[in-house]
Amino acid sequence: MNEKAVPVINYSDDGTGKCIVLLHGFLESDDIWNDYVDKLSEHYRVICVDLPGHGLSSVLADEHSMDMMAEEVYNILEILGVRKILLVGHSMGGYVSCAFAAKYPELLKGLVLLHSQAADDSDEEKLNRDRTIEIVEKDKASFIAQFTPSLFAPANLEKFQKEVDALKAIALDTPKEGILAALRGMKSRRNHVETIKELKIPVMVIAGDQDSRIPLEKIKGQFGSSPHIRLEVIKGCGHMGFVEASAQVLQLIQEMAQKAFKK
Repeated sequence: MNEKAVPVINYSDDGTGKCIVLLHGFLESDDIWNDYVDKLSEHYRVICVDLPGHGLSSVLADEHSMDMMAEEVYNILEILGVRKILLVGHSMGGYVSCAFAAKYPELLKGLVLLHSQAADDSDEEKLNRDRTIEIVEKDKASFIAQFTPSLFAPANLEKFQKEVDALKAIALDTPKEGILAALRGMKSRRNHVETIKELKIPVMVIAGDQDSRIPLEKIKGQFGSSPHIRLEVIKGCGHMGFVEASAQVLQLIQEMAQKAFKK
């Protein structure tokens, strides 16, 4: 009789003090944060989570909703006894962060959306998700070969070729079932624009002026009229600011940590 493997959600826990939680994006893993952990853990406790179906975490369902992934992050914090956090989410990790903010606002001291947004998919975007699902089902490797470079500003591709290759490797290690579950979850996610606008904590949205995935104008349309939400635009940057402008993004996270944990 074959025993079923017990589902696992992988995470790392480094440093001591006030807690920063870092969530990666679609086709990524907690490895993207390694350099950030080295720096941030000098002054903070830093928890990085492999979201379900990514990195070393198990595929939990046919669809990984943003709410379900937020619950898995919450479960880790419960296990570790962490009650207050600065939450940082890149891309899909930002979608999970928005769901977390809606479900567990009392745990948040601050929120950073890195190349992410709070709206749900439009009808056109949902159709594109369906097309992507079909492509991944047929040929995951070819999809990744085209998708990963498209996340960078064209002028940065040659400069960061090593990092692009490393990200491709992470994506190729992501099981097809995990990729499909994430795509279905992103397609069905809820609109949290008002959720974020109504938060009573420091909020920062970091955008790239050359981001082809989440255009700057879309970000401005959601948060441009909210004076309590700090919008930081990185020039010459695509969707991968944690690579393309790593020093600047690190500094912004540090500034937010200082503000969030001031009291």
